[in-house]
Amino acid sequence: MSRYSLLLVFALGLSTQVFAQQKINYVVIDGKSYQGEQLKWAASHPNALTAPYLDKGNWYVVPRSADGHYWIPAFINGFPVTFLLDTGATKTSIGARIAKNAGIRAGVSAQIGTANGIGSAMQSEGNYLQVGAFTLSDVPVMVSLNQANSDMALLGMDVLRHFRIFQGQDSIQLQRLN
Repeated sequence: MSRYSLLLVFALGLSTQVFAQQKINYVVIDGKSYQGEQLKWAASHPNALTAPYLDKGNWYVVPRSADGHYWIPAFINGFPVTFLLDTGATKTSIGARIAKNAGIRAGVSAQIGTANGIGSAMQSEGNYLQVGAFTLSDVPVMVSLNQANSDMALLGMDVLRHFRIFQGQDSIQLQRLN
């Protein structure tokens, strides 16, 4: 074995030894308390989630998320958006970044009242919205012009009024009204 090969073997031995002694820090985001080996287990075993689905009775079933909210995958003008179902919102609202990606070009200037106060917005008309298997045409959408809300998407009562709504313990279900 040459002197260089011996140095390489020695260097590799040192590097694996350094990595073996490296302390691993975990970050817990689910709010639970894990001890010892439970941390390693939790880091490699995510909770499997159930995606929203259309059941046999034509109800769109949306499971409650870990944060307690209902997040609904949808499409606005063909662009995929995940909306927060918000029964306290009068209008369906999206942020400016989502609006641009969804092909919204302009709208009528407006002021909107939110939980955070009054904000600048615009109202876009003529949009189509697909929620699960259901498509709505000519949907008005408020676009928040506040930069902090650029990725916000709230599904409000102006859209939800087209559905029968049932809230169970772990899901909310929507069924299109005729």
